[in-house]
Amino acid sequence: MKKYVFGLGSAQVLATAVVVGLVAHYVCGQPVPAAIVIGNGLALSSTAVVLQVLQERGESTSRHGRATFSVLLFQDLAVVVLLILIPLISPNSSKGGVGFQAIAEALGLAAVKAVVAISAIIAGGRLLLRPIYKQIAENQNAEIFSANTLLVILGTSLLTARAGLSMALGAFLAGLLLAETEFSLQVESDIAPYRGLLLGLFFMTVGMSIDPKLLVSNFPVIAGTLGLLIGGKTLLVALVGKLFGISIISAIRVGLLLAPGGEFAFVAFGEAVNQAIMSPQFSSLLFLVVGMSMALTPWLAAGGQLIASRFEQHDVRSLLPVESETDDLQDHIIICGFGRVGQIIAQLLSERLIPFVALDVRSDRVAVGRALDLPVYFGDAGSREVLHKVGAERACAAAITLDTPGANYRTVWALSKYFPNVKTFVRAHDVDHGLNLEKAGATAVVPETLEPSLQLAAAVLAQAKLPMSEIAATINEFRSRHLSELAELCQTSGSSLGYGFSRVMNKPKAPSSDSSDESVTEGTLAI
Repeated sequence: MKKYVFGLGSAQVLATAVVVGLVAHYVCGQPVPAAIVIGNGLALSSTAVVLQVLQERGESTSRHGRATFSVLLFQDLAVVVLLILIPLISPNSSKGGVGFQAIAEALGLAAVKAVVAISAIIAGGRLLLRPIYKQIAENQNAEIFSANTLLVILGTSLLTARAGLSMALGAFLAGLLLAETEFSLQVESDIAPYRGLLLGLFFMTVGMSIDPKLLVSNFPVIAGTLGLLIGGKTLLVALVGKLFGISIISAIRVGLLLAPGGEFAFVAFGEAVNQAIMSPQFSSLLFLVVGMSMALTPWLAAGGQLIASRFEQHDVRSLLPVESETDDLQDHIIICGFGRVGQIIAQLLSERLIPFVALDVRSDRVAVGRALDLPVYFGDAGSREVLHKVGAERACAAAITLDTPGANYRTVWALSKYFPNVKTFVRAHDVDHGLNLEKAGATAVVPETLEPSLQLAAAVLAQAKLPMSEIAATINEFRSRHLSELAELCQTSGSSLGYGFSRVMNKPKAPSSDSSDESVTEGTLAI
């Protein structure tokens, strides 16, 4: 997502910081150092709140969800620069306040220290983390596992703090390192209680920082500032998003999600007060504005969905894939056909946050997917141009679930001819159809009738009062016999019809004096 992280993210932060800083300086009469801190502080959004809202609404993998996450990631990196900048522009600074040369020198030195520190942490973490966690996992002690995770997080945070960077960046690096290990799921499970407790504590402190008396006495000013903040940031983000190829509706939804202030504004404004850059009274007003804006985030997200449902066009042209909307995808899945099977696959991929795009030639199915904020487009999956527009040259696999055998064959042929890097997994109407699909270049072919038929037969046998053990034996015997016959057919035809994975099967053999079991490995259906 580098285009959105460094392109859209940097444009949003810079544009918002400049506009808000100018308003703070010329309208509110704040000095230049305070205007710089206010502009950069209000340019940031709440990663904790927005990601939680996106996750709860199931919009993390949507177009606007990916763009929002990218901007939030850049904002978290920009915090480091802001926290370095605040002491440098302080009136108490030995450099003498705002000086371009002094700031440039300090930022350059900080950048070198940051590169060295981050490189050392990543290199050391990759060398040490995996063997340490393997040793702890072998001991099977859950308490030591959790304690080691907290040690890694706090240790990297302390290292980055000693290097002059933020502790949040250290925790972010620890998360990246832990996510690369095979223990990431267990780590995620172990830190979930801490995450919930500390997020709750954080939001309690945000709420407690709001002074009701100050809110009542300055309500018109606070309400006006809140409206300007949300309206101005939404407009700026929408304009910037449009420049980066995002549709106007998606850009507005990104703007509404990013419009509220963020938790780092409290840190920045608090540090500015400590450095005598900003008065405590003015920072209290800003705390109120930021806190109230964060509380409005769920309603702003709902408002974005309402705007999309009211004003987004539903004609076929608006449903066509646009290359600029998919050029940030890498190693994604292409779902060809958004019927019942395609929708199930899309749901499974969404739950695991695996990027995908779906194609269908029925506009009603595409509209259903769009209503759920899924990346579904109207287009012929057998067309080279359409496949190019959804980034087939960068995709890793395609699941082909079209309604007719001819459409499936044409899509497999187009992908294998023009995009040989894409592994194709396709459902077959019958064995003959499956053999034809494999000849067209399919990586793996799945019969669409075998498993549903066996499940239905098992239900009927259960109703006929057969014992469950006998039902299981009957179903498994039929499956083995069917797959053995299919294996022999594949050998005869020189094909390897199936899921594309080797499977050891006990192959039926003619009676002989040799009583040893014969095992053969076939590229057959692995159920």
